Amino acid sequence: MRQAARTLAALALLGGCQAAGAGPSAAQLLVDGAYTDHAVVQRGANLQITGKADPGAVITASLAGQTVETRAGPDGAWSVSFEPLQAGGPYELSISDATTRYTAEDILVGDVLLCSGQSNMEYPVYRALNPDSAISESADDSLRLLTVPQETALSPQSQLPEEASWAPASPENVRDFSAVCYFMGEGLRAERGIPIGLIDSSWGGSQIEAWLPQARLEAAGGFDESLATLDLYREDPDAAMKAYGAVWERWWTAEHESAPWEAKLDLSSWKRVPEQFADWKAYGDADIETHLGRLWFARRFDLTEEQAAGPATISLGLFDDSDAVWINGEFIGSTSSWTDHRVYPVDPGVLKAGENTILINVLNSYGPGGMMGPGEVMQLEPEVGEAVPLASGWSYKAVMQADDGGPRPPWESVTGFTTIGNAMIAPLHGTPMSAAIWYQGESNTGRADAYEGLLDQLIAGWRSNFGSDLPVLVVQLPGYGAMPELPSESGWAGVQDAQRRVALADPLTGLVTTMDVGHRTDIHPPDKLTVAMRAVDVLDGLSGASDASTTGYSPVTAVRDGGSIKIDLPEGDYTSISSDRVISVSVCNAAGQCDWADARLDGRTLVATVPDGIEPATIRHCWGDAPICNLYADGIIPVTPFQLDVR
Repeated sequence: MRQAARTLAALALLGGCQAAGAGPSAAQLLVDGAYTDHAVVQRGANLQITGKADPGAVITASLAGQTVETRAGPDGAWSVSFEPLQAGGPYELSISDATTRYTAEDILVGDVLLCSGQSNMEYPVYRALNPDSAISESADDSLRLLTVPQETALSPQSQLPEEASWAPASPENVRDFSAVCYFMGEGLRAERGIPIGLIDSSWGGSQIEAWLPQARLEAAGGFDESLATLDLYREDPDAAMKAYGAVWERWWTAEHESAPWEAKLDLSSWKRVPEQFADWKAYGDADIETHLGRLWFARRFDLTEEQAAGPATISLGLFDDSDAVWINGEFIGSTSSWTDHRVYPVDPGVLKAGENTILINVLNSYGPGGMMGPGEVMQLEPEVGEAVPLASGWSYKAVMQADDGGPRPPWESVTGFTTIGNAMIAPLHGTPMSAAIWYQGESNTGRADAYEGLLDQLIAGWRSNFGSDLPVLVVQLPGYGAMPELPSESGWAGVQDAQRRVALADPLTGLVTTMDVGHRTDIHPPDKLTVAMRAVDVLDGLSGASDASTTGYSPVTAVRDGGSIKIDLPEGDYTSISSDRVISVSVCNAAGQCDWADARLDGRTLVATVPDGIEPATIRHCWGDAPICNLYADGIIPVTPFQLDVR
């Protein structure tokens, strides 16, 4: 029963996009990609459309006066190509075999942009600043929108989910669309005067690893164990879950003295979970009212010999964010999601007649956390005998150490590996695009050292699939979190600096700085219009249409000159706002000891005084989770956070 249940779950994930088709006759003729009514296709590019049909079927396709013919291969795969088109339309796309004709009407030719990332890219127009006029005045038939549904798959898919379809901009369609993507498209429409197609493929909370193809993760390095477990899950979900459980237990015991799942738990000192499930910060317990991290939850229940004899299924409702579950010391399952009900199979031999113990470790890294119910779905259902309700009688114990790390199941969605990209990017492969914009990194701040290599791989993958000279915009993380009183390490700044370095090293990648449009208490700052307009400016800078900085005014070198460190800034007009000094500059020695440095502008040179007692190895500007920074270029653009080695 356990094997069957997990196999069904794996097949559901594996086939996340396979139900998508090209109309009612999808079984005979399938068209890959995003070619629906109202689509925009890229001007000036060879357009290749692929799909599936009966092996050997003759495929005829026409678009904008061009008609081409091909034959499906032995596996049914076919491909047709159209010569580049100029901006214009509307046109009809027609693809047919001997029995089926697929059509997509009202096709425009213009510039297509991919918008991807996590929640700040997903953030909708209606939540942005001053949304009313933006929504009410949004009707534009030449601005087209496509939101890719949030799906996962264990292997790369060729088709988007069936509900993915293009639509012209209108108050109804714009309201829930990505604000950054929409405002950027609106700006490009006004600037270029041609049709613009916007593809929003984003998922809140997602780490970059979830978007990368497996080959790209292998190239980045450091993921061999997770990818091996993912490979195993494709073949044997039950074995993969057990392997993951062993990884989790090994991680915990390396960090802690005890292994609670192995012990006869004494719950007498544990606190009671309220009968109404809710965020643990609302329990009325002062110890956890601001707690982010982990809690243990436990409950005991009795079974008859009949109930305990065979396999069972346990339903536990929702958790926020991640759970790891044991029954009688045996690892049962784990999920990283705040929207998926936990339903786990229980192997024969795990349960026993008499008293049984459920133990659950729950991790919450942001917002509400804990057991969320609802109580009516929480039960153990044995193969024989009555179900056992589990909605009450829970106890908890906080883990006060900062255990926000730990392994996650590699087949999951936002915390997984490859699964989002397989379903939400892979079906677009081969679609020519004019540019792409990436707004992500919040979920990788705990592993900032790896981010540069992963971002390089993401961009390389996009260029291999959407055009070798694809301009890519990277939106730098805004400030969020604690304002540093003293120079300190920051994973948030580490990701910002990785984003800077990627843009600095690649003339086709631009950096959109946002330090001044964030908010230290809100990870989702609502000013998305400023972000989008800066993105348009950076894109113009990449194309040579303007002299806008594409690197966030990033310097390249820092040189010691006696008791000073001098940094030459790129071309620009610099000023230190509200002071004659540049604040938030620090100098660190090789051992990582840092101190604030007095810094001033001398034209385009930033001159910092070496602090007493520090032999300088690195110099940092605007480093921290939410530092106050006052160095601006050209009056309105904040200079990027950076860390440079001192020569």
